[in-house]
Amino acid sequence: MIDRVYIIGAGASVPYGLPTLKTLSWELAQSLSPASRSVFTTAIRDCFGTNLEKPADSPDFEELLNRLDPGALRYLEDSGIGGGDSDRRKAAELALSGLRTFFQDKCTNVGLGKGPFDVLVTALDRTALTVSFNWDILLEMALLRTGRTYCYLPSAHAQDAVVLLKPHGSINWYALLDREGLMISVRDSNLGVIGNDINNYLCYVVDPLKPVNFAACSPMVQHVLSRVPAIVPPIASKLLSVGGVPRDGFVEAGHTRAMKATWAAIVNAFSQARQVVAIGYSLPGTDAASIEAMKHFVRSGTATNPKRILLVEPNPAVQDRYQSVLGIDAKIVCSDFRDFDPSRL
Repeated sequence: MIDRVYIIGAGASVPYGLPTLKTLSWELAQSLSPASRSVFTTAIRDCFGTNLEKPADSPDFEELLNRLDPGALRYLEDSGIGGGDSDRRKAAELALSGLRTFFQDKCTNVGLGKGPFDVLVTALDRTALTVSFNWDILLEMALLRTGRTYCYLPSAHAQDAVVLLKPHGSINWYALLDREGLMISVRDSNLGVIGNDINNYLCYVVDPLKPVNFAACSPMVQHVLSRVPAIVPPIASKLLSVGGVPRDGFVEAGHTRAMKATWAAIVNAFSQARQVVAIGYSLPGTDAASIEAMKHFVRSGTATNPKRILLVEPNPAVQDRYQSVLGIDAKIVCSDFRDFDPSRL
């Protein structure tokens, strides 16, 4: 029985020095090679009419990915332009592939030392569930430091693992783009299968700071594994981007099935939980599914089982937003994640 759900937003990673979406475009550009940076900054100029010359010029990364959406070029595909060689498409791929490298480097630099996530994981038992909207893997690293295992969907084969739901994907997730000849050796490789079901066609690197080790996996796995992480870009549609074109509808349906199962697990947890503790999560307007799920959490309360929303948040405006959108009092219990102690709730 789930009693408490922890929701993790971008603000929870700020104490580790990770950027917000407001500064990510600039920092990502600085991490690219000169040639790639030229393609990336040219696309920013095309999208926003701005030269990326200093941090203040950085466009919001959410809006950048929105404007780089390759679907905007779909109707040009038969004209001989706008294909994979176009700067716009290259920039979109650079944004996603560079994202993993950038976050991996950041997490490598800060993730080996202990931080507020190490305190949080001590409170994760069978009565608590964690939902992270972040692409980074700081929480996974905190779990590994304790010697605990984790999985991304509840599974009968991983009953002792901490369930970590990531409805926006993760930099250590990779999609399989074909469905034939697949055999993943979870014993010998460092790949896990999301939901422990190969028909989801989604894998993850168990030790997220290491490169993929295919070991005894079938050769086809290496051939069809996407080259960029499977994440949900921060745009209004919030659909999984798998870094390639699935072979057919069966593969694409597998990806969709995994994401639907993730949201079903979130809604189920909200139905049971007495408390939601949101850490650095501002309930942004582009997160339509999250808002609907949170409204379900509020509506599922009763006189004998009232629902509570607690915030770890420095900004009172975020508290006001929760109250305005959800129609429920939200209480700030701690203004700084570094001072948060879940045992005191």
